[in-house]
Amino acid sequence: MFLRYDILFDIQSIFGGTMDKSKEKMNRFLVGTFNTILRLEEKVLENLTNNHLSISEIHLIETIFETMKKTDNTSTNIAQAAGITLGSLTTAVKTLEKKGYVVRERDVSDKRIVHIVPTPIAIFINEEHTRFHEKMVEDIISNLTFEEVGALVHALSKVENFFNRQIK
Repeated sequence: MFLRYDILFDIQSIFGGTMDKSKEKMNRFLVGTFNTILRLEEKVLENLTNNHLSISEIHLIETIFETMKKTDNTSTNIAQAAGITLGSLTTAVKTLEKKGYVVRERDVSDKRIVHIVPTPIAIFINEEHTRFHEKMVEDIISNLTFEEVGALVHALSKVENFFNRQIK
């Protein structure tokens, strides 16, 4: 989830044999689009954080916010939601703590439970990151008809389901 891939996946290995032009085009589109989005995010975040945070760290902060919505922002739940090991999360949280983006807080009712909580600067960064994604989606759909948006959402849902099955 938090790694940049030069090749997102290889359709040839999925479909077997040689790829026809449509499959080649789809492969180039998926890989290219994935990498372009990451480069755009890097560029925006460079300006926003002065190279203080990586995309992986931004996405981890985003995951912390997602778990907070369900008041599940413990290390175990965050690691599970991020798809990383507890050890990797611990290392990442220590780094984010040193940089001033998160703090660890003991649960009020059960002192054994520790919550990972974003600081005000992390709140700002997450809001800006969310705005980046909202603007990206808005700009994309502004060039499409209502029917095209529906077809795109339907097709991308199938693509998302495919990738989710590959992870499990």
